[in-house]
Amino acid sequence: RLAGHPVIGLIVGKAMSGAFLAHGYQANRLIAFNDAGVMIHAMGKESAARITLRSVESLEKLAATIPPMAYDIKNYSTLGLLDQLLDISDPLNASADDLARVNSVLREAIAGARQQGVDLSNRLGARNRQSSSLVRSRMRAEW
Repeated sequence: RLAGHPVIGLIVGKAMSGAFLAHGYQANRLIAFNDAGVMIHAMGKESAARITLRSVESLEKLAATIPPMAYDIKNYSTLGLLDQLLDISDPLNASADDLARVNSVLREAIAGARQQGVDLSNRLGARNRQSSSLVRSRMRAEW
């Protein structure tokens, strides 16, 4: 990405590890299927419960009010890291129209990434990133 090559991530299932968080987040654009089987998180619920000394049920209650703790893709999309959520009727048995749509969206993402360049400022517009945008703005004003 920093060398000018567009990097696009298409998330079609579970992306749950530090590897995805470290490498997937380097993509110019992240696109995910809008499906219950798609999840993005650092670790599974059972592991997170064990580490935080909470029950899975307790974590799920917190996730209902704290989007970064949620596992579902709709909550994740409010964090500003996804460029787009794609509605695919049946991801495991995609139709020709679904495949054509995915290909079209990927081509558009590549073109958009080439126009934007190497920065990731496109991720700061989501409603749950307002504080991040404000902090960055204030830091620029100070410096």
